[in-house]
Amino acid sequence: MRPPTPPLPDRFTLGPWQVSVSLDEVAGQGPVAGQLHKLEPRAMRLLVVLAQAGGEVVLADDLLDAVWPGLVVTPSSLYDAVAQLRKALGPEHIATVPRKGYRLVTPVTPVPAAAAQATAASINPGEPDATASTPPVPPAPARAGVAGAPTAEPAEPRLGPRSVAVLPFVMRGLPESLSFLSESLTGALISELSRQPGLAVVALGTMLTFGQRHPPPQKLAEDLGVRYVVDGQLEQRGETLHVGVQVVDGRRGTQTWADELTLPANAWHATASVVVGRLARALRFELNDLASQEALVPASDAEVQARAFAAQAWVQLFARAQTPDTNQRSTRLARSAVALAPELSQGWMCLAYADWRAGNYRWSDEPRDEQLARALTEAERAVALDPRDPDALYVLSLAARSYRGQRQRADEALRHCLRLSSSYAPAYGLLALSLERHGRHDEARAYCDKAFELSPLEPLRVIWHWVRAEASLVTGDAHAALEEAQRGMAVNPSYGQLYVAGAAAAWRLGAVEQAHEWVATLGEHPAFCSLEAIRTTFQGTYDPACIGQLEQVLDTLREAGLPAQ
Repeated sequence: MRPPTPPLPDRFTLGPWQVSVSLDEVAGQGPVAGQLHKLEPRAMRLLVVLAQAGGEVVLADDLLDAVWPGLVVTPSSLYDAVAQLRKALGPEHIATVPRKGYRLVTPVTPVPAAAAQATAASINPGEPDATASTPPVPPAPARAGVAGAPTAEPAEPRLGPRSVAVLPFVMRGLPESLSFLSESLTGALISELSRQPGLAVVALGTMLTFGQRHPPPQKLAEDLGVRYVVDGQLEQRGETLHVGVQVVDGRRGTQTWADELTLPANAWHATASVVVGRLARALRFELNDLASQEALVPASDAEVQARAFAAQAWVQLFARAQTPDTNQRSTRLARSAVALAPELSQGWMCLAYADWRAGNYRWSDEPRDEQLARALTEAERAVALDPRDPDALYVLSLAARSYRGQRQRADEALRHCLRLSSSYAPAYGLLALSLERHGRHDEARAYCDKAFELSPLEPLRVIWHWVRAEASLVTGDAHAALEEAQRGMAVNPSYGQLYVAGAAAAWRLGAVEQAHEWVATLGEHPAFCSLEAIRTTFQGTYDPACIGQLEQVLDTLREAGLPAQ
């Protein structure tokens, strides 16, 4: 990559779009006049890096380093961020350069300060110009403070670092017949967030008093004693409803996250629950991630510090690709959490999940059965401490299924999880695996579809791709199996199960070289390095009547060259 051009001003144009970096906004001009999109901060950082390259190719590794500095992320995070930009700006502005990276096709033109101020005034008449004294935002986020402001952080909000207030959705252009949607979506989102362990959410009754007139987020956060404010909009455009949501850090007054969803206006009743589920899941990822990044300073209160360690462990387990490295980090953090606060359910849940992964994937020297047994005991303790924690029930299901094949208990834990939180996408994905192992392939695919619908950017979606691949492989569609395996590899190239399905599918399609390459990759995974290792890992999860499914796959892998032992 060539050296970057000098830093861009806070505003620049890209085709018909004017980009405001500090506001994380792109505003339409000319043929798209009147359109305004809020971007997630990471998507805006990606756009800035591409814009500074002046049309040259930016390597994927360079983009990952610039947009996610210091974080362990997979290439799928980059794919998702590029997809968000293309959705907002249109696909024609960003070109994919195969096996290299991305570049901007459309030239970038800096907007002079005077023109930027005039444009801002035309978009927000009567409001002060937000860019008058705002410096350009660098590619990496600054969390330590705002330029020119005191370095000391304000006091922690009264309701804690993971506290949130959800304002009623602002309605724009909705007919009277849909006027109830604001209260309906606001109430459903508050209810769903309230079920998430560790989040303190202001009650619906309080939030409805604000109606459609919203105070400044920082003032609201101070008055209610919360750290974050969720602000949403509902707008009807023709036959569609557009739902926009942003999260504002009430302590700093900065936007930390934004998302936009679209649903058919005449079918809101069928999709509203999906919208709420997706928003709730995405918000939980973001709020846990933010809290974990700011929980590095030792606290005098042992329980407060334990919750901080547990939040960091949660992020490693649920918001990062599962690898030995992320698992080791989560193990250390979870052990610190339970040592400080033995009655903290989330700490035991994280420890159980990390121990289950280490045992199931042979990531430690400890005997597998001993580690899986301990994981089950830890998951049981987590559920006993907090019976309403969906994460604890999810991990209990994993541990029960793997340790001596307690399939019925595992499925009941997942069903109870969904009774507590109907939008808990990972539970649908794990139930899909159970259905697949019972020979119910079409139902398994439907459950995977539900999981993807509820959480399309979930790191755990690698499991759902694997289930789809396995279902296609068993039902004779090797092409679909290969495609799903490759999609999963893009999400997490370290996920060994995908190479089991991918190698078998490639061999059946006559792609001998690809099959041999993936068989060699399986040799690097202790849980899948031989036919016997795969049998040990998977056998207990199958209904005895369907064990033939596994043997068919193993027969194919034997032909492809996977050793017996």
